[in-house]
Amino acid sequence: MKKHSKLITVLLSMILAVCLMQTAFVQAFAVENTATPDEVTKNLKPVSMEVVKAPKSVTVRNFTITDSTFWSNVVLHIVYSNGKEFDVNCDGMDYSYENGIVPPIPEIDGYSGRIYIDNDNIFDISDKNVDFSLRYRYGKKAAFVDDGVYDGDFIETKFSVKKKADPYAIAKCEVTKLPDKVFTAPLYTKKEFESIKSAEDYDKWLASLDTKNSVSNNIDGMEITYYYVNGEKGGTVTFNSNMKDGYLTDTYVDYGVYDVDKYGNYIRIEVIDKGDYKFAVNFLDYPDMNLYTYTAKSISNPNPPLPNANIKSATSDVATKDSVNSTNGTANNGVVATGDFATPAIIVAVMIFAAAVMFVFKRKRMF
Repeated sequence: MKKHSKLITVLLSMILAVCLMQTAFVQAFAVENTATPDEVTKNLKPVSMEVVKAPKSVTVRNFTITDSTFWSNVVLHIVYSNGKEFDVNCDGMDYSYENGIVPPIPEIDGYSGRIYIDNDNIFDISDKNVDFSLRYRYGKKAAFVDDGVYDGDFIETKFSVKKKADPYAIAKCEVTKLPDKVFTAPLYTKKEFESIKSAEDYDKWLASLDTKNSVSNNIDGMEITYYYVNGEKGGTVTFNSNMKDGYLTDTYVDYGVYDVDKYGNYIRIEVIDKGDYKFAVNFLDYPDMNLYTYTAKSISNPNPPLPNANIKSATSDVATKDSVNSTNGTANNGVVATGDFATPAIIVAVMIFAAAVMFVFKRKRMF
């Protein structure tokens, strides 16, 4: 029996030696191929980049991501031409080359590269997804060239995340008070407008209009009430003619009010004269809102009624907590190299050695 014990001990020792040799071999070649360094670094470049981890959804308000931890939960897997692979955490990701995150291999051809948001698709709250395009620009052509245009080599990847409307994003608006001005004459009448037969006549007619009779240029006192995605009434904003966001013509003008509440919401509108004292309010950036026509105050009709906007409580799929897609590998501290065999091999070798020692001691007790 002692012979069998010695034989088993020898076999286990041989297995341990083989594991340690394999570990040493892998470790030596994983760090750097020192035999041919020029071949490894020649024409070095990133060859692929893909998102391997991302939240399932993102909260958006005013075309802005309001989830402060969103990018810290996005991980890119980048492969280089020398065979090295990295998982890169996207915490700090931004919209310009200069403000992008530093890649795992910072310099290629002597120039520092960047990974940044090349484009995103964040429209109104009714859209179901946010589509992202991330770009990794690298090498000497990644520098800012003299003509102010970025040029050079890059790779990119795209991914899509379900959009959640922030519960305190604006979902509905309605005019709840007409402008204060009581008009004595309409800017124009419907019959007058319909009599125009040519483009030349239209230009002459437009030049002859008097802005003092234009509702779109005299909105002082007009109130707009807004409602949040969660159905709550947000508040009321009073507009005036000094809030012009862009002067277009005598017949329609854009206005904007920013930071209307503590959540940083804003309301942009387009006021359009329709003739015969009538005007319309187009809520810009909220294409799902109905375009209502209103009648301004006049001598003949000092208190025209407001149309019923039928404001309803908005709904949304506001999640309590984002769940994150599973991925192979982590990136808690920025860049993590992947494909390293050395650590698990050492652990296995130690476990085999421990088992051999225990077996020998056990045999001694039995015999």
